[in-house]
Amino acid sequence: MYNVDAYLKSLTSNAVKLSKKVQDGIAENTRDFRFENQAHFLDTNEAKMSEIRNNLDSKYEKEKLDGMKRLIAMISKGRDVSEFFPDVVKNVASTSLEVRKLVYIYILRYAEQEQDLALLSINTFQKDLSDKNQLIRAMALRVMSGIRVPVISPIVMLGIKKCVTDLSPYVRKIAAHAIPKCYQLDPAQKDALVDIITTLLGDNSTFTIGSVLMAFNQVCPDRLDLIHPQYRKLCRMLVDMDEWGQTTAIDLLLRYSRTQFLNPIGKTTTAKTARAKKEKSNVKSFYSDDDSDVSHHSSESGSESSDDEDDGNNSVDPDLAYLIKCALPLLQSRNSQVVLSVAKLYMHLAPAEESYKIGRPLVRLLRSHRELQFVVLNNIVAIASQRPYVFDQFYQHFFIRSTDPGFIRNLKLDILTMIATESNITFILRELQEYVKSSNKAFVTQAIEAIGRCASNIPEMAESCLGGLLKLAHSKSDSVAAESVTAIRRLLQQRPADSVVMIMQLTKALDDITESSARANVYWLVGQNCAQLPTIAPDVLRKAAKSFCSESESGKLQILTLGGKLVAQEGVSSKTIHLLFQYVLNMARYDLDYNVRDRARFLRALVYGQQQGGAAGSGDPELDAHENGSDMEHGLHDAEHEDEDTGGFEQSEKELNLSKHVKEILLSEKLAPVQEKPSHGREQFTVGSMSLVLNRVVAGYEPLRDWPTVQPDPSVRRLAATMEAPGYMNDRTGFGSDSVYAKSRQQGGGSGFGSGSGVGSGSRYDGQAGPARGAQTLDKFLESSEDESDDSSDESDTSESSEEGETSEETEDDDEDDDEEAEEESSEEEEEEEEEASSSEEEAILPKTSRRANGRR
Repeated sequence: MYNVDAYLKSLTSNAVKLSKKVQDGIAENTRDFRFENQAHFLDTNEAKMSEIRNNLDSKYEKEKLDGMKRLIAMISKGRDVSEFFPDVVKNVASTSLEVRKLVYIYILRYAEQEQDLALLSINTFQKDLSDKNQLIRAMALRVMSGIRVPVISPIVMLGIKKCVTDLSPYVRKIAAHAIPKCYQLDPAQKDALVDIITTLLGDNSTFTIGSVLMAFNQVCPDRLDLIHPQYRKLCRMLVDMDEWGQTTAIDLLLRYSRTQFLNPIGKTTTAKTARAKKEKSNVKSFYSDDDSDVSHHSSESGSESSDDEDDGNNSVDPDLAYLIKCALPLLQSRNSQVVLSVAKLYMHLAPAEESYKIGRPLVRLLRSHRELQFVVLNNIVAIASQRPYVFDQFYQHFFIRSTDPGFIRNLKLDILTMIATESNITFILRELQEYVKSSNKAFVTQAIEAIGRCASNIPEMAESCLGGLLKLAHSKSDSVAAESVTAIRRLLQQRPADSVVMIMQLTKALDDITESSARANVYWLVGQNCAQLPTIAPDVLRKAAKSFCSESESGKLQILTLGGKLVAQEGVSSKTIHLLFQYVLNMARYDLDYNVRDRARFLRALVYGQQQGGAAGSGDPELDAHENGSDMEHGLHDAEHEDEDTGGFEQSEKELNLSKHVKEILLSEKLAPVQEKPSHGREQFTVGSMSLVLNRVVAGYEPLRDWPTVQPDPSVRRLAATMEAPGYMNDRTGFGSDSVYAKSRQQGGGSGFGSGSGVGSGSRYDGQAGPARGAQTLDKFLESSEDESDDSSDESDTSESSEEGETSEETEDDDEDDDEEAEEESSEEEEEEEEEASSSEEEAILPKTSRRANGRR
């Protein structure tokens, strides 16, 4: 009975312990799946801080994870937690992947402050480079290259060389990211890093190539000769790259193309020529993969350019046409930066008749938020200033909405005036007239200025624009009237035939115009055309003299100029004009503004010339007598020095009398003002750059190089087709595929690690497949390319003849055929051994798969 009771008690206690253990395990495993607030990690009181060290020293991974989360949370709040560095470093070899990630983040943050302790974890990182998990290998190299301690730069270099030959494209991508970091730590390693980049450029993985190009741009951006063998491959891989890699590749290919191809754009291509070619051009399939389309397309463009005698376009190089074709599908990308990069490519590389393809994709980007609209509109302004025909059919997309901010409105108005043509000018002017009704005075002023620019660009619509502007000149708004008169003045200077009628209409509205700048413009127009207005101009001067004291400074200056022009046109014989002008001069003589007084003195001396005493005549006898008497002494003093040096002039200053040339001076024809565009200067910057958006040179901006005048050698790109990348770089799989090793084994032709073919012949970190293997590939290949091609043709002929002999002998005698095959196999093995022993250069050039293929052939 006692034994039964003891057994039941022990069973009950064990069951309780088991259930408690199960509950704790379930709670521990489901902690990450609870929908609770994670804000408790941000609690930084002293009690929580004391628990962090205990959690980091715990034997449970969950507690370590909690401790690391608290540390990372405090780092995000800007608190210094470097005191926990020794406790964190101990967990660098944790079995939990999440703990390792947080440990790596912490070490990157405080490695520079605790350099001695950070060096203790280097051995762990080196071991992790050989881990089975590709994530561990990649994170180890990332952290090791991120520790900015110059002492470990050789170790980082060894790690990069090891990861370059890794089978995982993700690890090779991280190795490419580590190259610029190693270059910043130790610039003396540049030559070795360039060799590594040369090897990585042969990588066929689209997941890796974008990072490789980034490393190329930061380490050796001027070594464009390394792009020769990979040019066509990069063009072909553009569509399959990630968005960041596409932008990097397009920028690099743009710089490369500006140095390797002749200018296909042409210097004499006009808008009309481009529009005609646009209508004639054949739009091919958007995703066409037929290579024949490239040559056909380039030949069509070349034939069109040769047909036009006035067109200076060069024929499009096939390689350049191939790049333009490969970049075309990227215009449908969801990434706005990719679309802008392709637009930059077409703007700076493609012929003028091909650039219309970028119009619709750029307009599509205007449907995004306003910050992106501002960037895109600035680029559209730069493109439209040179090629307005790209956007002329999308004019409705640039109409201003009520919700558009001011900086968007200004850009859209600028674009509308640029893309205005004879076919859409009616709709654009109708839209601009609606903007004049806005309550925003600044916006109305800009809309009126846009109407004037449209009339200047299209003379056929100038008459209707003048009529609309004349109606606006009678507006009750001072700003509207002032800007309308200013726009009329600019147009009348370009169209002098219409000036008389329009000026008569403006003089009638002069009493209603109160804006000072508008009244000054009317006075200037009347004075400049006083010869055509013999009866109206004097009456305008009479009214202006009556209200002279109440005019603004600009109005007074133009009234004085108007009187001087009338006197110069009519002469002193007209007493009415003479008296009006004298009245105005006398009023200006006592004006408070010194500019007005100076203008009055200048016109008095210019119109009436020099009198006997050296003073200017005013027409008033009493005033002239007073001024002549006061200047008598000056006249005597000038007479004493009459025989002095005249300074090289034929006549002395006393003998010069400008009044004889007053008509030519005041009534000379004035050139029409060249109205500067608001976006003037943006076209000099590269499309898609920050300098274009800000309209000034930004630090780090590099302009594009000029086109070469002589065609460089195109054979450097064609010879690269026979070169193959190592087996570990031939995979096209992305991140997360450890099975890529098996795929590379199948491509290499090996049956396992023990076989002597492909990458399976050695370890996956074999140094022979690294940078040293392909460092001199291109140079040696170019030297021996012609000899190898001749030898390969001879060998192919002999192999075909031997195969024919073997087939004939098989029909006669099967036993003899077996003997011959055995002899041939033995001879092939001997030849292969001799080739491997003698041709050391070929081993450095071609991969193992190609060498075995050559041996069997």
